[in-house]
Amino acid sequence: MPQSLAQVLVHLIFSTKSRERFLSDDIRPELHSYMATILKGMDSSAILINSLEDHAHVLFHLSKNPCLV
Repeated sequence: MPQSLAQVLVHLIFSTKSRERFLSDDIRPELHSYMATILKGMDSSAILINSLEDHAHVLFHLSKNPCLV
């Protein structure tokens, strides 16, 4: 029986409410760690997480297990 391979990469970008400059340098490491933990709990792996004061970028492998509908 053939085996299929699926690899879905997601580039997620989100901003703070009203683009307020809320994400200071001292909370970013904890925020990035928290986001990676959430992704790991969804069987997805973070490739790169980065943020500026008013928005964040997350690149991750999306697990094939959760339903997207």
